Amino acid sequence: MSERPAGRMPLTAHRNTGKWLSDMFYATLREPAFSSRIEFVRRTLHTWVREEYSETELPMTVYRSLYFGMPDSSAGNPGTGTIETLADCARLNALVQRVIDTLVENYPQGLESESLLISLDGAKLELARIRKNIEMYGDPRKK
Repeated sequence: MSERPAGRMPLTAHRNTGKWLSDMFYATLREPAFSSRIEFVRRTLHTWVREEYSETELPMTVYRSLYFGMPDSSAGNPGTGTIETLADCARLNALVQRVIDTLVENYPQGLESESLLISLDGAKLELARIRKNIEMYGDPRKK
């Protein structure tokens, strides 16, 4: 068993968080300083949800799809795997904040959840760095 907070996050919160994390991960595959932080959070929560719910409450097929399902194709073009525009930065920043808010709302404060929040703060800092580069040098697609 991994170290995780006491209690459990509701399955609907896991489902939403998993979708947001997967969408962010696949949209930024070529941005490892960002996507590696998202992947750490995604893998950790994937482990925690299995420990929080029995196989009766959470069948294996549902479990696997919570954090490792395919990204939502209805969200439009999956992109190039890079963050190219200020709009990309804003969208990703909003998703990171949603994940942070969900974790804070559903897990007690402690070392276990703190490691996830630190990783997500690092993702926000990386987005700020990328945003600054785009502001200074423009959209990399136009070069």
